[in-house]
Amino acid sequence: MAMYHLRLFIIFFLNANLPITLSAICGCRYMRECYEHMIDDLITKGETPCISEAAIGSSTITIFLKAIQKYCANVTEVYQDKLTYEGRNLYEILIRTSPDNGKEDERPVIAIDAGQEAGSHSVEFALYLIEQLISCEENDEMISNVRWVIMPSVNPDGREYSRNNRIKWRKNVMTSADGMSFGVDISRNFEGDWKACPTVHSSFSPVYPGPNAASEVETQFVQGVLSKYKKDIKMYISLRRDGHSFNYPHGYESSYAVSRPKLEKVATMVAAKVNQRAGGVHLFTNQSIFELNGKPYCGHSVDYAHQLLSIPYAFEMRVFLGSENDIMSAFQSLPRGYDTTLRTGYYSGIKELYNILTKDNQYRFF
Repeated sequence: MAMYHLRLFIIFFLNANLPITLSAICGCRYMRECYEHMIDDLITKGETPCISEAAIGSSTITIFLKAIQKYCANVTEVYQDKLTYEGRNLYEILIRTSPDNGKEDERPVIAIDAGQEAGSHSVEFALYLIEQLISCEENDEMISNVRWVIMPSVNPDGREYSRNNRIKWRKNVMTSADGMSFGVDISRNFEGDWKACPTVHSSFSPVYPGPNAASEVETQFVQGVLSKYKKDIKMYISLRRDGHSFNYPHGYESSYAVSRPKLEKVATMVAAKVNQRAGGVHLFTNQSIFELNGKPYCGHSVDYAHQLLSIPYAFEMRVFLGSENDIMSAFQSLPRGYDTTLRTGYYSGIKELYNILTKDNQYRFF
């Protein structure tokens, strides 16, 4: 095995022209054998072996997910039963070790989605998380004790529209009933408190919540996956772009829920862990979704998960700085490789959530 790692190291250096560091094996101390075989078979000269180094488009996502499904089927299942308006796949990735003796798998589930608001940053992090869980042998415990259900790109039409047209787009691209406009804000289209905010009738609005709750196939997809694992989901995290914060219910109102002290405590612990790794770039904050926006945010998937599905711990995690990057850069230069530092910090936050769910120590809240 040591010789295999050495040979893989040389392959990376020659084919991808990467520096010989731990990053050359995608952040793993020890790479899973199936992942080594995948890279050995598929990487050609000039290609990067790590998803965090790749440009994220629909073809990249499709190739990556098909590859892990083929090579690492012992720990990965990839489902693609739903299509968007423009015919793109909506993927559900299940990561876990096989249950013992063919028994029903009753291990707790951590469910994560990314990309509701279009853009690529949250999708990039979701793919990086998938890579870390599957490729790194040191994460065996994380996929032995918990089932991870990850929906890495739940608004691919919006992501591609934003990417190709180079505009700040947040909706999907579904054509309106009158054919005059297009797009619904998926992040405001979930069932539950959808009607709690003042009605936005104009489909031209960037925050148009749709003609009714769960009107969009993307929303139906997320709700369907969460409902599928409803009895076992203990945590749900919705990865969003821009904001660099960890936020808890509610979005539609400012009143304190009975469970809020526990949610706030978990959010504080996660924020502290992220700041240990990435605090030198920008402070990672935590607050309620309502407080973050300063006004009601209705139809939010976190409120849907927490209230309608009774998922104990549901959060919104905003990743990478987005527009704040431009503001900060006007006053100070960001450190070189700050995006890698942020990614590492966010990953430590996800690992802290895993610890909170599984460890029999001060983290035990369930």
